[in-house]
Amino acid sequence: MSELIRVEGLTKRFPVEQGVFSRLAPKYVSAVEDVSFSVNAGETLGLVGESGCGKSTTGRCVIRLTEPTSGSVVFEGRDALKLKGRDLQAYRRDVQIIFQDPYASLNPRFTIGEVVAEPLTIHGIGTHAEQIKRAKELLEIVGLNPEHTNRYPHEFSGGQRQRIGIARALALNPKLIVCDEPVSALDVSIQAQVLNLLDELQDELGLTYIFIAHDLSVVQHISDRVAVMYLGRIVEVADWRQLYVAPNHPYTQSLLSAVPVPDPNVQRTRKRILLEGDVPSPIDPPTGCRFHTRCPIAQLPKCAAETPELRSVGDEHLAACHFAKPFPIDESSSPLVDEELARAVIG
Repeated sequence: MSELIRVEGLTKRFPVEQGVFSRLAPKYVSAVEDVSFSVNAGETLGLVGESGCGKSTTGRCVIRLTEPTSGSVVFEGRDALKLKGRDLQAYRRDVQIIFQDPYASLNPRFTIGEVVAEPLTIHGIGTHAEQIKRAKELLEIVGLNPEHTNRYPHEFSGGQRQRIGIARALALNPKLIVCDEPVSALDVSIQAQVLNLLDELQDELGLTYIFIAHDLSVVQHISDRVAVMYLGRIVEVADWRQLYVAPNHPYTQSLLSAVPVPDPNVQRTRKRILLEGDVPSPIDPPTGCRFHTRCPIAQLPKCAAETPELRSVGDEHLAACHFAKPFPIDESSSPLVDEELARAVIG
């Protein structure tokens, strides 16, 4: 597969207000710090981590919904962060986003037909009749009744609203879609339906996804590769099966050990890795490795003084840890390495 997008050194810092009369040096929230990854055409990269780790900000920076502080986003050989005018408009057609909240992301004053056709209106594509016709086609593609274009968002359930959001993201025939926790606000019984829809659309339309989530079982279900984030940095990247069976970074190991197994006998025998303390503040992150204050294998002063780089620990398996080592997980006791069991976990 050919590379579609490459992100290098992406950084986003938000200024923190300190008061009108403050003489202190300006402070910043380091939401994303030196993040690098690539996604091939037709591939799904899962971006996973705790709330506040910077994964949504990363996705928004990639599509320039949020302007990054520094770094590059090379899309089909061109740095998207340097595009202007018509070139930027063309880039915005090629990259779209599915938002997390299906209730807040749809304009309540627009009909569903207007919501789905809005990207076409903004980019001046087709007449009004052609735009509504396209909206009906898209609603049918995502499993909704195309005759409901005159209804309003409040007349639909959460799962149906998210399907409408997916239809809107497809309106301009994009090449890349950033899925920003698209199922986290939905009932468990609906999540699998939306994930299966995204899978089918990817096969039919040749889409590429950056799939953001905090639920490891959801990420496993849809991703080809997975990148784990902690406090603004990527700490591990690997093929989904390799990551879930033999994680190398202690943070990834802890996340996986916390996922319950739907078998009481197996669950009692599993080893749980408990992290001490709270996630540090992104305003004043720890020096060196950002995870060293909670890491069970940290060795001072090295971990507190030196920032670990993402290094190879296996075949296309990268980990940002000075002392990274495999933590093999028995496939029979893992809820995330078996497709059928993963489907059962997410409903």
